[in-house]
Amino acid sequence: MQVEVYVFLSAICAALAFGTVMYRYSLYKICLGPEEDPDEELKANGTLGGISRCMKRGDTGRWLFVLGTALLWLALGWKWGFGYLYLIYGLTALILLGLSMVDAAIYELPPEMNLAIAILGAARLAMDLPHWYEYLIGGALVSGMFLLIILVRRDYMGGGDMKLMAALGLLLGWKKILLVLVLGAFLGSIIHGIRMLLTKEKHVLSFGPYLAAAAVLVMMWGDEMIRFYISTFLPELS
Repeated sequence: MQVEVYVFLSAICAALAFGTVMYRYSLYKICLGPEEDPDEELKANGTLGGISRCMKRGDTGRWLFVLGTALLWLALGWKWGFGYLYLIYGLTALILLGLSMVDAAIYELPPEMNLAIAILGAARLAMDLPHWYEYLIGGALVSGMFLLIILVRRDYMGGGDMKLMAALGLLLGWKKILLVLVLGAFLGSIIHGIRMLLTKEKHVLSFGPYLAAAAVLVMMWGDEMIRFYISTFLPELS
């Protein structure tokens, strides 16, 4: 019992620490602006000084971000126990939270965050080497679809979304990354549609937050969703 309490408290402390770091980094990326169109005001006032002032203005949301991190880590710990898979999923959820914050603000998915998820995906593959092909297929499947869309219509899809799905596919495998795509599209269409209806104005769709939310749902209940789908619609395979 004492060991479980110690692990639980350690997870909370780690969530608070990592959540704070990720929030500050995400805020830094937002203040810096898109790589192709950085903030001209910050450039005019001096990059370092301007970013510092910008980040101070955004500190009011830090505790909300950290609370979200802690809740995600507790939910994942309840689901998976406090082992290696929990650590990989917990760090991924933390990065997805920061990534969503950046994409919602500047419509850009930081490549270093996608790379971090890909590294965690490689670690997940290493934990399940007998099924390595499922993760490699997952890394190429949906990202390949996104690549085709980009080649046909660049304005329909960003390269960041493609890289995010490649990283998540490597982490989750091909079945679950397809589920992420379906859930992300569903969440995006519903929530974005309601947003446009309520505000009566056109909004640019940031797909990253919806894919991130779908990925967290799949990390939590992906196996159950897949089993339910197969037993309901493909009973001959169950």
